[in-house]
Amino acid sequence: MRKTKADASATAHPCGGAAMGKACDLYGRVKGYKGLYVTDAAFIPLSTAATNPALTIAAFAERSMDHVIKNDF
Repeated sequence: MRKTKADASATAHPCGGAAMGKACDLYGRVKGYKGLYVTDAAFIPLSTAATNPALTIAAFAERSMDHVIKNDF
């Protein structure tokens, strides 16, 4: 392990664990599991490279939950 400066920080946004279109639909509903939804970075199919996906994740979660509330409950 390399030593780093005390003020250095690193963050990661693991993506693709439940990719949209493969494990879940366009609203985050997990295929084959009624009532299970993905609303985090797992839905993003590929790495976002140097771009922080926080706003994309928040927008997707809001959109998904609006749809889920209207159509699944």
